[in-house]
Amino acid sequence: MSRPVVVTLPITPRHTPGLGLMLIPLVMDIIRQQMDGTGVLALNVNGSKLGSVNVEPHVLGYLKVCQQVGIVPNVVWRDDQQENVYWINQFFKQLTDAGLIFRAKRAVKRCPCRIVETLANAENFSDARKLYHWTGNVCLCKICQLPVYEESDDVYLFRLPKPKKGFVVTPEFTQGEIANLASRFTGAELLISRTRQSAIPLWVGRERIFLDPDFTWQLYLPILWHCGHRPTVMIGSQKNLFGCYLAMLLLEILVGDQVNLVIPAYCQTKSPADATIMGRFLEWNRSTVRLFLAAHVAYHVKDTRFDVSLLRNIQNLSLILGGQVATSSGARSLEQSLSRSSARQLRQRLLEARRSGVIDSLILELS
Repeated sequence: MSRPVVVTLPITPRHTPGLGLMLIPLVMDIIRQQMDGTGVLALNVNGSKLGSVNVEPHVLGYLKVCQQVGIVPNVVWRDDQQENVYWINQFFKQLTDAGLIFRAKRAVKRCPCRIVETLANAENFSDARKLYHWTGNVCLCKICQLPVYEESDDVYLFRLPKPKKGFVVTPEFTQGEIANLASRFTGAELLISRTRQSAIPLWVGRERIFLDPDFTWQLYLPILWHCGHRPTVMIGSQKNLFGCYLAMLLLEILVGDQVNLVIPAYCQTKSPADATIMGRFLEWNRSTVRLFLAAHVAYHVKDTRFDVSLLRNIQNLSLILGGQVATSSGARSLEQSLSRSSARQLRQRLLEARRSGVIDSLILELS
């Protein structure tokens, strides 16, 4: 039997990432260890967030920080790697032959620099999007600062089919949200071609087109499947449930397989001062970083916040796990430190983490 494969949702790399960007890779690393499986860190290098800047320093910097935190994946998948092109061409033809990708004339909203490009009636065209903002009644692109306009054009669309069966998602309330997305978007059209040049040009028999970078990375599960890394578990994000849904749907359509989706709570800082402290996390020892993250992994809520006030207690625990017992609390064991901690939240979270195997994984790593 092949080893389980645990993959992250593609992450936009940063040269000096905040601690929050380490949470999903750490959950992947923990589950990979518990399942004795293969860990895949997926990177969204072509994402619009990076624009046209040189992305390689971001990739190398992010991988270096992952290594410093003790996250060393077996496989790093990038949406800009050359071997993807063959499979993307194959999948495009397969989806076209099935009638799910087609060419049609639609009203499209665009800006002069083409960073903004979406169907005029798309439900996700709102001021919550990061690529444009509203000034009075005028919608402006955040990059070129020019008005977004509407025009009719021939474009390529992907029509979302109904899933053949329900997807398995943890936590349970998120499974209901994924089911709602399936119901809401079955039959909806997704604009997948772009007029600005992306990293994936395709020749489609009559013309060359450029694929939406997001649609490119959403094909990553069947690409991994065909490359011998059959995805078993995907660690996703509460902030990109639609991307998770599309990736799972494309896996089902293209290879007839499914993946179990795990969605930890989205964690953010409480204040700018907390963000400053957490921005120096590379000055902490490795076990402190991993324990601090492990203490904030939650599945019972959608959103939570990093609690910097727990940091001193977690640093004590990390010293105990590392074999050093001279802590500020005088505790000489994990249990003693937990019992003496005045932070009820820390005790509860770390005890729950120990029962789930997170702490045991850390002890095994450091022993």
